[in-house]
Amino acid sequence: MADDAFFALRSRAYDLADTGRYKSWAEIAQALNAEGSVPALVTRLASDAQSVMMITRCCTQARA
Repeated sequence: MADDAFFALRSRAYDLADTGRYKSWAEIAQALNAEGSVPALVTRLASDAQSVMMITRCCTQARA
């Protein structure tokens, strides 16, 4: 069950990145926390270097 919540959070992070409003993972993490996401899941996602890199890349591409 916790994995489902984690994958939903990761999906939401990608959705936010695709909007073009954010420049980096740090801004996405702040937005997720402001939305009331479980802090432990945001921290878990932050520790996944590959996901952070891809989310940041999505931010860059969406802003281009």
